[in-house]
Amino acid sequence: MDQWLIDTIEEIQSSGDVSDIKTVLVKIREYFEFANVTYAVKLPQTFTQSSLLLISDYPVEWFKRYGEQGYINVDPVVSHCLNSQTPYEWQRFKEHSKKEVIDFVGEADEFKLRDGISVGMPSFDGKPGLISLASDHQLTLSHRQRHQINICLNTLQPFLHTRICQVTDTSQQSNISIHLTEREKTCLVWVAEGKTAHDIAAILVVSEATVVFHLKNAIQKLDVTNRSQAIARAVLLGLITPQFTGRSVPTYHF
Repeated sequence: MDQWLIDTIEEIQSSGDVSDIKTVLVKIREYFEFANVTYAVKLPQTFTQSSLLLISDYPVEWFKRYGEQGYINVDPVVSHCLNSQTPYEWQRFKEHSKKEVIDFVGEADEFKLRDGISVGMPSFDGKPGLISLASDHQLTLSHRQRHQINICLNTLQPFLHTRICQVTDTSQQSNISIHLTEREKTCLVWVAEGKTAHDIAAILVVSEATVVFHLKNAIQKLDVTNRSQAIARAVLLGLITPQFTGRSVPTYHF
């Protein structure tokens, strides 16, 4: 299994697009002898809206029904896995007594999604994700087998999540084609730090008018109306990230 994990991680990291990643996902579910697999990741569009990317071989009609019924707001897997890295075994569906959850489980059964294991990937950047292996029958796995599957999914999850986000970020940025100069990025980062144009001018040893010029250019390129929106959009697009230019101060606990 160790070599299989190594080979799978290498295949994930060399994936060129979403289609390649789906191929890897199918190999993972075949290895563990499950019927279906899906990877879901929430991708922020703004600071209040997001889209859901699904890489899956689940029945298409199930996803159509899932969307029509708003099951994303009912699904116990979603509520658990987008907030925890603890594996969720679908047998826990039996713990729920709410009618909407019972209806959801009943409909999933009609599409032969009867049991499974899911592992989530909470994320500080607003891109939480989860991987689910689904079975068309009730699982009769031993405790050891379940433990091995959970360990493997937890091991592969960060690599899958990172690669999927990289692929989607690259695609999103190429579609938008926004280019900020290094000076424009630096000025935005300092604004995010709470600095005024006057402060930034002193830090960069340039005139205040120069800083204002760079910020105006960034706002125009990002197609927003103010500095706050410019920072938000630049962060969402991955154009600016935290920059630690000063000396870090260690914190000690005894």
